[in-house]
Amino acid sequence: MNGGKPLEFTDLLAIYSIYLGTRSLIENEQQSDAQLKILRQNDITAANDKQAAYILADINAKFDEQNAMIRKIMDKLGIKDGD
Repeated sequence: MNGGKPLEFTDLLAIYSIYLGTRSLIENEQQSDAQLKILRQNDITAANDKQAAYILADINAKFDEQNAMIRKIMDKLGIKDGD
């Protein structure tokens, strides 16, 4: 590669620089993977929260409808609230 000459300091420095750069890239990739995992988990949590809010709103609407029907039945039967 270098004509049979021994490696010089600059050659060793270049090799070490490549080694450090490679390690840095690997660490950055691992950190990025960890951050993506956290972001995905946050997205899933947000989606679950939205779904839970939708389900609770739907249940509350059903209870409101049910309460209105019960009030109508009670009115027809002449029953007052608290009787």
